Amino acid sequence: MHRDLPIDPIDDETILRGVIDRATTHLLDPPRGADPVIAYASPDELAATFAGTVGLPIGADARANPDERLLAAVDQVVEWSMHTSHPRFVNQNFAGADPISVVGDWLGAALNTTGATYEVAPVFTLMESAVLDKLGRLAGYVDRSEARLPALPPGVFCAGGSMGTLLALQLARHRHQPDIATVGSNGDRLVLFVSASGHYAARKSAAVLGIGADGVVEVATDRHGRMVPEALGDAIVEARRAGNVPFAVIGTAGTTVTAAFDDLGALADICRREDLWLHVDACYGGSALFSAAQAWRLDGVERSDSVVWNLHKMLGMTQQCTALLVKDPTRLAACFAARADYLFQPDKLNGEYDSGDRTFMCARRTDVLKLWLTWKARGDDAFAARIDHAVAMAERARRGIATSDGAFVPIVLGDFTNVVFAWVPPKLRAAVSATGGGQLDVAALDESVRSELHGYPPRIKARLQEAGTGMIGFQPVGGLNAFRLICISPTLQPDDVDALLRAIDSCGLDATDAPAPTGH
Repeated sequence: MHRDLPIDPIDDETILRGVIDRATTHLLDPPRGADPVIAYASPDELAATFAGTVGLPIGADARANPDERLLAAVDQVVEWSMHTSHPRFVNQNFAGADPISVVGDWLGAALNTTGATYEVAPVFTLMESAVLDKLGRLAGYVDRSEARLPALPPGVFCAGGSMGTLLALQLARHRHQPDIATVGSNGDRLVLFVSASGHYAARKSAAVLGIGADGVVEVATDRHGRMVPEALGDAIVEARRAGNVPFAVIGTAGTTVTAAFDDLGALADICRREDLWLHVDACYGGSALFSAAQAWRLDGVERSDSVVWNLHKMLGMTQQCTALLVKDPTRLAACFAARADYLFQPDKLNGEYDSGDRTFMCARRTDVLKLWLTWKARGDDAFAARIDHAVAMAERARRGIATSDGAFVPIVLGDFTNVVFAWVPPKLRAAVSATGGGQLDVAALDESVRSELHGYPPRIKARLQEAGTGMIGFQPVGGLNAFRLICISPTLQPDDVDALLRAIDSCGLDATDAPAPTGH
């Protein structure tokens, strides 16, 4: 049959339907229970496996592969990938995506447009206005009870939480020096403040903006990982005494490790008194606003100047789906507009809805579709139920730790979705116990005991990973490697929580005298 096009969808029907069928099967019947979270393989083993189908490298003279080999490679992709949809994937601040979000993402990719202008994305532009308006109402930025489709919504979508923080800090710097976009820095030695538990996006953003990582002041936190407001006040005074110019504070609503929430009301009081921009990193915890039982954690967020919110975390959107909310959205164009006349013509139809000149990015994915479609399919109540279920499963884990006869000890008690704890071998259980409010005082440990406890999480995780039993993260907390069990998946059930704790204990017993993993 004659083809006018070099690529014709009809010719690709076999591979298209094959991939769709495999993806659909994975969505409708995801791994669970005793199924492996991952079929572990080393880099060399993966390369050898794919060499039997199409190979991982792209050769100098890359040729087309037949459909059967491509589909065999797709089967390998599914088999050897991390199954984030498995309920026992508790390793990250995200989990398996909502199936409605997945198909929404696929539809957006199939339509393949950009969200920069109304003319090429009329439906998606209005969707963004609708979703940002609702998010703004949840955050207290928009004082309306009725939904609207504003031409100037309270924010923009952006490519992840780090990008949102970068844009927010540029807005803060623009507020401090309104002509910076045209004449450059006036030479002020700017500093910003974030909790010692805050995300590293603050330092990365400061480096990119020319402020420098040394311009980021890490403020002391309490035992739960929350910024101490009094310490912030002292840090601002000290910065000014040293000749620096404070311009912004980043409050955190849901820290990465302990899921701690800063006292946003107290931070807002300080920022108002000191005339500083208050940005809230709500990438993880922002979705608590959906839950009547958990929304209190963000009290005071309505007094901030900007909020970044990752909907691909607690709400289960596909990677990635991030909104930057701005209290005064007129600041966006003032800060970022370049007024490219080939794209943003003021005399074209509906040009006032174009969002591309209100942000740094021009071409960008239409991430709103998956969120809008899922929201319409699930409703507010289902989103609230996700949050409440996550907290309930974390409480289940905390109860299991408390009744473990010393096998586990809390490092940070917490009361949200992250459970941070250590595994203790039988020989040390009499010497290691929770102190000072029910959590382990790491500083009080004998150095030999601390060193031994510190070595177990890498060994235990390696065994869990190699067996595919579960996937859980660890990281130093107070100088001691601690497990971080993140109860975020809506498929995570009490039996899964109990099974994970049993598996950690079992692997710990096996690892007591074994050497640490070497990264094989």
